[in-house]
Amino acid sequence: MTSVLALYRNHDALMNMSSNQQPTLILRRLSVDEYVLPKIHTKKIKRVNSERKPFSVNPFPKLGTGHGVYVFENQYFRYEGEWVKGKKHGFGKLLLKDGTYYEGQFNQGEITGTGFKFFSETKCKYKGQFLKGEMHGRGIMEFPDSSEYEGNFVHNRKNGYGVMRTPLTQYDGGYQGNMRHGEGRMVYAPMRYDKTSNGDRYEGYWVADKRHGPGVLHCADGSIFDGNFDNDEFHGHGLYRHISGVIYDGMWLKGFPAKMASKLHIVVENTPMVIRQGTPFTITVQCLNDENDVVGDEGREIQITAGFKYYQPSKGSALFDMIEDVEDKPIDTPFGYQVVHYPLTNQEQENDGPSEEDEEQELSQSQTQLDLKEDEDENQNNKEEEIKEGEDGEKLAENEKQDDEKEDGVDNSGGGVEEPDEIPNNTTTETESVPLPPPVPNCRSEEGVCVWNEVYLAPAPPMYRPFVAMEEAENDKKSSSRGKPAINKDDRRSSIVSEQRRQTIHDPGKTYTATKSNSILDKMRRQKEKALEEKYAKTGEYVLMVHDVTNPPFLGRTIEPAFLLLKLKRPEAKKRAKKEGKKWDTSQHIRRSMVATEGLED
Repeated sequence: MTSVLALYRNHDALMNMSSNQQPTLILRRLSVDEYVLPKIHTKKIKRVNSERKPFSVNPFPKLGTGHGVYVFENQYFRYEGEWVKGKKHGFGKLLLKDGTYYEGQFNQGEITGTGFKFFSETKCKYKGQFLKGEMHGRGIMEFPDSSEYEGNFVHNRKNGYGVMRTPLTQYDGGYQGNMRHGEGRMVYAPMRYDKTSNGDRYEGYWVADKRHGPGVLHCADGSIFDGNFDNDEFHGHGLYRHISGVIYDGMWLKGFPAKMASKLHIVVENTPMVIRQGTPFTITVQCLNDENDVVGDEGREIQITAGFKYYQPSKGSALFDMIEDVEDKPIDTPFGYQVVHYPLTNQEQENDGPSEEDEEQELSQSQTQLDLKEDEDENQNNKEEEIKEGEDGEKLAENEKQDDEKEDGVDNSGGGVEEPDEIPNNTTTETESVPLPPPVPNCRSEEGVCVWNEVYLAPAPPMYRPFVAMEEAENDKKSSSRGKPAINKDDRRSSIVSEQRRQTIHDPGKTYTATKSNSILDKMRRQKEKALEEKYAKTGEYVLMVHDVTNPPFLGRTIEPAFLLLKLKRPEAKKRAKKEGKKWDTSQHIRRSMVATEGLED
């Protein structure tokens, strides 16, 4: 009996035979037992799946251990590397579909150990330690703008000590939650054209990426702040040494001193301040805040200058043609007019005022009287002053004319002609121009106060334009009001003094002699006044100006200037010391009288 398997084995051979050669198959019914095939015993291989249910492109390595390439079911992850018992373990590369990839160590299916990760979205690169897929431990993160962080990470965040380098800054210190926190040092790149960096250096404490707490800021310009910070601003007690020389040690509020100087104040008892020719004076200036309290900062640079009223030259004058060459621009003052600079110096000047013994005491008295008269005139209305000047001018012109006739030797009273005596040599003055003295140096404040000692108003420079313009304006004004030539102020004073001297002479026989003597004294006085103007400033009203010239300005602020009126007068006449004669002794006189009486009786 041929089995079923035998039939199957001979099936091919039978199909190849011809019909004549094929044997006749006799089929018969098989028993039930003969239908049961023998049982085939095979060893069942258990398929091991990974923790992510992978789908195998290439067969798993035998027993899930070895090297293999695997694409996960979601088609997003692809792993190529070492496997151990169906888990990624050892060195491998995990590639994400968006381009992000990790290459490094795996442990029991997790990214743990040292490796390299590239972030396709941010283009950042990290090389360092990982723990369960997160950056954790020591590592280096490179950013696409060439910035780099080298330090400690905790759960993908900068935490602990680290060094952050950027194109503009370098920070080394503590971090917490990706922000600077704790003690650290920040160095800023040098000043850039776009002001994104200033070259400063800070060493101190940080909170939430901002300077907070005690620290020291070294500015690029040389300024240093040593004190407390709050939210990146000076706040609390601190010492600031500014590059300009200003030093402030005290409390700060929101980046500025609690007491900030805002204006200057000139300490003076009375205004206007009266000074004398050739006599030094002292100026004290205070730095005040809005509450008029003295601010005790140190080293603020204060400049003191003087000015004289600016007169606009009239068109057609020689001074108007030269006005284009004037570099000194007029300065606004709170007194209703502008001024231009006038020389102020602290160089000592010789005092040769009208109080020398060889001068007439009457001349000093007349000068004092003229000063008093000028003070009275200044308090009157301008209109009344112009009328009075016109009336006095006509009278003074007549007196001057008479004085000139007598000086030429003409005596209308019939006294004859006589040549006047020569003027003494000691009244001659130099005509050479004197160089301008050095200006008053700037002063540095000490506890908010500046003091200048031995200050003088210097003589006016040659052709000082305000004086020239003023004289032109006065002459035009007087000429138009009277219709007569203007009279010089010096000539007016000369006539007044001559008139005063003539009134003191009561003897008609001595009229010519007195007039001649007065003429000589007038010439001496004029020459003396001319010498005084060459050596001292011209009498009148000046303006003292005080400015804050701290450079660069302290914290970018320049405090408001101060102005003071100065009234310059002639030197005070010194009183002559009286010669002490022989004292009268009454008792001795009585004794002598008694002796003389007794002698007569005898």
